[in-house]
Amino acid sequence: MYPPQRDSSVNGPTWSIGKRSRDALTAGRLFYRITRMNIPAIATKRFALAVLLAFACLAAGAQQKTPVVSTPLSQELVRLFPEIAFGYIDFSGNGKPDQSSDLNEYIPDSRVRDGQLQAQEILDFIIANWRFISLDKLNAVRAALKGSPGAISELIAINYMGALDEVALLREEMGDGLYLTPSAYKEAMERIGGIIAAMADAYKKEGQKSDADFVAGRDALFGLIEKGYPLPLDLPAEEAGVLSTTMISVIVKEQKTNPARTRTAIRVLGLIKAQDAAPWLLELASGSAYPVEAMKALGDIGYKPALPVIARQLRSSESLELRKAALQATGAIGGVEGLDAILDLVKPAGREALPPALLEAAAQALSGIAQKGNTDLKIFAALKELSVYEAPSIRRIAATGLGAFVSAQAAETLIAMVGSEKDTWVRKAAVSALNRQKGDLAMPALLKLLREKNLDPGLKALALSAAGDNSAGAQAMPLLVEALGDADEGVRQAGASALRKLFPANQALVTGSLTRALIASNDEVFLSAGTSLLSVLADPASVPSLITLLSKPQPEVKRLAAWALSRIKAAPNAKAVGELQKLVTNENETIAVRVNAVRAIGSMAFDTPQLAVWQTLVTTIQMRGDKYAMLRYYAVRALGDLGASNPQAELALSRVAVRDTDLELRKEAAYALKRMPTVNADTLEALASSFVDAKENELKVRIIETLGDLGSAKATELAAELLRGDLPLSLKRRVIQAVSQNPDELSAGIILDAAADPKAADFVAVILEGYPARTIRSVVSRRLRTETDAGILSVLSSLDAVLAD
Repeated sequence: MYPPQRDSSVNGPTWSIGKRSRDALTAGRLFYRITRMNIPAIATKRFALAVLLAFACLAAGAQQKTPVVSTPLSQELVRLFPEIAFGYIDFSGNGKPDQSSDLNEYIPDSRVRDGQLQAQEILDFIIANWRFISLDKLNAVRAALKGSPGAISELIAINYMGALDEVALLREEMGDGLYLTPSAYKEAMERIGGIIAAMADAYKKEGQKSDADFVAGRDALFGLIEKGYPLPLDLPAEEAGVLSTTMISVIVKEQKTNPARTRTAIRVLGLIKAQDAAPWLLELASGSAYPVEAMKALGDIGYKPALPVIARQLRSSESLELRKAALQATGAIGGVEGLDAILDLVKPAGREALPPALLEAAAQALSGIAQKGNTDLKIFAALKELSVYEAPSIRRIAATGLGAFVSAQAAETLIAMVGSEKDTWVRKAAVSALNRQKGDLAMPALLKLLREKNLDPGLKALALSAAGDNSAGAQAMPLLVEALGDADEGVRQAGASALRKLFPANQALVTGSLTRALIASNDEVFLSAGTSLLSVLADPASVPSLITLLSKPQPEVKRLAAWALSRIKAAPNAKAVGELQKLVTNENETIAVRVNAVRAIGSMAFDTPQLAVWQTLVTTIQMRGDKYAMLRYYAVRALGDLGASNPQAELALSRVAVRDTDLELRKEAAYALKRMPTVNADTLEALASSFVDAKENELKVRIIETLGDLGSAKATELAAELLRGDLPLSLKRRVIQAVSQNPDELSAGIILDAAADPKAADFVAVILEGYPARTIRSVVSRRLRTETDAGILSVLSSLDAVLAD
């Protein structure tokens, strides 16, 4: 299912909050400056205090009441969320407005910028952030929307009720726990995990203090769980065991005196799937105090021996809630016990007298049993009957259950539902279920669905995904390509994903269909999505089309086309390189387009006298200004990739490597030089001389690597100095490797000295074993007579043994 897409305008910082934050920051800075000025002390303090008081009034505005349009609907929303009167909704439940990188609780003035909140702005915010709101609150919002009087309120209800129904259904599927942002979830997991670990540690240590620590941890844990915080999913076995025993202890001791804590303990046992707690839960399930909670926990655990007890409760109980819990547990466990009783409930004869909630639970139980692998034909028949029941919620459940039956009969039923069903949610369930069939039978239904006008975006995205998963999905190729231009981002993503899935088996068809459509189109959305997909597919067959796309007027299309050419690493192509050169040198193009064009030139590494690519790159390298930083960086890299034996190219790289103010550029230029076919002695001397002024070890190492690869004796001299310093092991290895490119006695001695670092000793031994035997024999013989360092002596002994063999 596809939840509503979050609109960045709905949950972003508002101008008023941003202004207040800036005012507070300005106050602090101004206070500091005043206190540093040469003003008499008393005057300074009075003036500074006045400034702080003035700015404090502005900052306090963040907590002032926010005007809300006075209508019955908006006032009912304020009643449900009192903090709306202060301009926010307290999703985190901490009594204050939060603003962070992944959550902003302030309601933006997004529709009518008049300094007050309208009901529609509040509803936009609720729908965009539905995950953070409990199901009870969402249902209360729905009730308020339905019951608000007034002509405008009626129109608002028409416009918003569908979206609210959808998010309420999604929230119900999520369960009743808190929804946390990534940062809040990480923080909660660390906190809860720490509490459980401390409890386990206290349990092992025992003693009076440990007992007090254990109780404090247990109480803190219950406080968090009762607020809806989730438990870590990957508890170590020891900690899970202590937690399970703790919950069992609470059940045994407090079930009569503390019902709330007992219910929480039962729920925790289900969440951690505590098999060892099953006997206690089974006893509770057959009793009268906590049977609903116990059966749910047994269902979460998947404890099959509980099915007879659950089946008895289903048959004998008169409680609607208990029978519903029994049905849900049966569906979660997936056993056959109690199946006849469930089938009796859904038969047409008894169905009409059944409360809707119980019928829904029975349908859900049958669906769950089927999805657990029980494909009894009686279940199929019952679900097929329910697929045409009057209530959409029952039809949706039936469709999901039918998806478990991989058969022609199930496919036909689901195809009929996709074609004739009016409810969008039911159709979504039918498409998802049909996708599990994986047969050619599904494609005609999917094609017909995708050709419908004004199709719900979520449903369309599901159908596109199903086509991508289907072995006959290539039949939908025109529709999949067309989806890349859809107004809905979720539809575009689904279309692209389906094309990626179909590409390996249909390479020519996917690339051909996509490129033909792109060349003929002027739609920026389609062109951007399609060219982006070409960059992902990286098919060499798309190169001619990508060259054409470089000439499209849209900057994003050119950027993506250049990136695609960069990823493809196409065979030498003068036309492609020529078009890319035009982009690189055109000051009217965006920097992003030009950067990708340079990267594509580097990946092709192709030049001719007519193209003079090296000259384009040298000119680019010589540009000045911070805005050209990355363009220059990739031009340096491309010039190295080009490997042009050209004095002007060499000079350009040398100047950057030796004296550019951008350290990253100097590093890249050093590497680019070593990829040149030949480098003259003056360039090598200049590079070696720049070593003294190099401010960073990484740059120094790259200079040595370049000199070593190009056969300069300077590499050995510079390495001796660098290896004597405090160099990280990873860099030390690279220096040793570079010096070994010139395997003489001098380099061998320098490398051997590096073995004084115990961490480098093994690497040194391996490198020196590769030296010519005559060279290394001389070094070993001489150093064994004079060496005193234990690490170096160990390497010498190892080398001596190798030479002896």
